[in-house]
Amino acid sequence: MKSQASKVNRGFAIATGTAIALCALAVSPGAEEQASLQLAAAVQTECDRLAGSPYDQQRNSEFAPVGIDDIDGSAVNACRMAYDATGNPRFAYQLGRALNKIQQPDHAMSAYNAAVQAGYPAAKVNFGMLMGRLGDEQAEFQLYQEAALSGNVLGAYNLGVAYRDGLGTKPDVSKALQWFEKAAAEGDDTAAFNVGAIYDEGQLVPQDDQMAIAWYDLAAQRGNTDAMVNLGLMYEAGEGIAADAKKAAEMYRQAGEAGDLFGAYKFLQMQELGIVPAPSDPSMPEGVNSLVLKPGDVETPTTVAKEI
Repeated sequence: MKSQASKVNRGFAIATGTAIALCALAVSPGAEEQASLQLAAAVQTECDRLAGSPYDQQRNSEFAPVGIDDIDGSAVNACRMAYDATGNPRFAYQLGRALNKIQQPDHAMSAYNAAVQAGYPAAKVNFGMLMGRLGDEQAEFQLYQEAALSGNVLGAYNLGVAYRDGLGTKPDVSKALQWFEKAAAEGDDTAAFNVGAIYDEGQLVPQDDQMAIAWYDLAAQRGNTDAMVNLGLMYEAGEGIAADAKKAAEMYRQAGEAGDLFGAYKFLQMQELGIVPAPSDPSMPEGVNSLVLKPGDVETPTTVAKEI
């Protein structure tokens, strides 16, 4: 989340650097060079602040990571200038993220490729996804594998998806679980959810409700709403655990308050059944009751390779 103060600081940093550079032209070659260095440093800072990925272990940790949906459009110019000035593959990768945000996939692919050629692990994940969309699943698999072996968490997650679904390789549930579990050990909630789903569905391995519950619980504790919903369904049906409608309702409530529409719908259903109290004043809804459900809002969750 970007604060108002951070927006003001961003404009100040770039405007100040530009002003210094312009003034330097009228002073001396030495001052001009210093101003140029100051401007280069300013745009590098801006690129890191505006486009650093939460799944890039090599990002500048001085700044909070930024989800791809929250990247500011001004990151494109900052990252392009930063990369041109330094050749640092981190800036090429972050430029690719910024270009992807503004719907320029061809240019984003070029930026990612520049970072991939320099061996940047996080860029391999994004470039791999784009190669997959172009129909080259073998290249997609290879890039995920390289990123995962370099220690990238999303590379490990996406490699798990590739082994599970047979993307560019033969399906191998053992290897899928291995890489999902590795990503989960590094804190990835969706990877933990996927392990739970594999044991829950019982299609790739023998069904094991206890393993499913354990992994769903881990993912739910990390905020995964799909896991919350599935735990709720298991509590409601008594699947692998003693039936407990109130615990089911609590899981639905948590999912709904985190923005999951199906969870919100199930919690409202629990209120209608009298399992949990309905709002005392329906005209003043709170929590999940403030969500307005429309036809088509409730969809079955799916899990796919993630972009960072």
